[in-house]
Amino acid sequence: MLEKVNSGTITHIKVDGDNIFKYLFLAFGVAIKGFEFIRKVVGIDGTFLKSQYKGVLLVATAQDGNGQCYPIAWGITDSENEDAWTWFLSKLKEVIGDSDELAFISDMALSIKKK
Repeated sequence: MLEKVNSGTITHIKVDGDNIFKYLFLAFGVAIKGFEFIRKVVGIDGTFLKSQYKGVLLVATAQDGNGQCYPIAWGITDSENEDAWTWFLSKLKEVIGDSDELAFISDMALSIKKK
């Protein structure tokens, strides 16, 4: 649905063999297009969701020319681990590409540090 009403939006959902939710990735088309004009320093982090559903919210952000936070992509995973970060970062790479100009900032969580 989001991809139909928001041109260029990318979504991915992954489930396990029993059709149980594992990962969600979301990047709005307008954010993807705008990234071309943003500083190529990307902050990535995760935070625990404390609702009845649990899980982890992963985010990738940058900074615009006015010093404001520029959201690039979001993910929801079952836990913050190496597999979840690998999946999220592979989807992020599909969105923003790979370049020598890119720099990443993180809190150096062990699951990110292995990447």
